[in-house]
Amino acid sequence: MNTESARDNIHVLLVDDDPNENLILQRLFRNLTTPTISLEYVGDIAKAVECVTQSPIDIVLLDNRLVPNNDFRETAPQLRNAGFTGPIGIISSDITGQYFQKFPEYGADFRLGKDEIDAKTIAFILEEYTRNPLPDDCVEDYL
Repeated sequence: MNTESARDNIHVLLVDDDPNENLILQRLFRNLTTPTISLEYVGDIAKAVECVTQSPIDIVLLDNRLVPNNDFRETAPQLRNAGFTGPIGIISSDITGQYFQKFPEYGADFRLGKDEIDAKTIAFILEEYTRNPLPDDCVEDYL
């Protein structure tokens, strides 16, 4: 594996209370040829917590506002408290609120406006946040 490229199979969890967002992302992911992307969709944070504890998820795309929670300041920490250590991206139709500047304080790694989501952006995010930082010949015993 090239350490500068994304892994061959990426497991993405989309957490959004609007099922149409799932359809949009499915279409975008079909336009990507590499890597192979498995998109799992859940509509609330409780199911997301269950998913990250039971499935091999590489990256989470988390809608800013999920009913009944207020926003990512409540939901992202729940994923971290469940033990998820992978990247969490906050997606929202409006990322101009001042509280978005504090997203790292709540366990999120990046934020993205829904109007910015396209195949090129998704490919960049997956490359940036899922590449393997260790060389193939790295052996755990020597770490």
